[in-house]
Amino acid sequence: MRPLGVFLALAPALALTAACGSAPVAKTQMSATQEVYVFNTYGAEEGRVDQRPADLVLSEFSTLNSVAWRSWGPTRALGTGKLSGSWCLPECADAPYDATVTLNVVQPVRGKAYFTRYELSAQLPPKQRESADLEGRLPTP
Repeated sequence: MRPLGVFLALAPALALTAACGSAPVAKTQMSATQEVYVFNTYGAEEGRVDQRPADLVLSEFSTLNSVAWRSWGPTRALGTGKLSGSWCLPECADAPYDATVTLNVVQPVRGKAYFTRYELSAQLPPKQRESADLEGRLPTP
């Protein structure tokens, strides 16, 4: 039987892994000062490690361009940009929608911390709102 102190020390890792669905490992704990990244496939099909990208592929259907980041890390990122995707073509090709994005749920991968979830807020026509993926999982390396 483990002492209660061991469980209390692992509580942040257990909370993180419960949200992400992976087994707890003490090495996966992240500090509040650790740099946080996003895995971005914009302009790089194989993807790249990125921070505060001006353009971000959120999913196979949605991209955010001209992103201005208000905050970045350690537990979330908040930015505004122009949202477009295959779900809104042809209307949004020339006139993408203003959107606010929140990146959250930080998960360690190969020694680096990554945002793994996104949520979007945008004023979309009802037809587009039904098709848009306004929340989802971000890729990781």
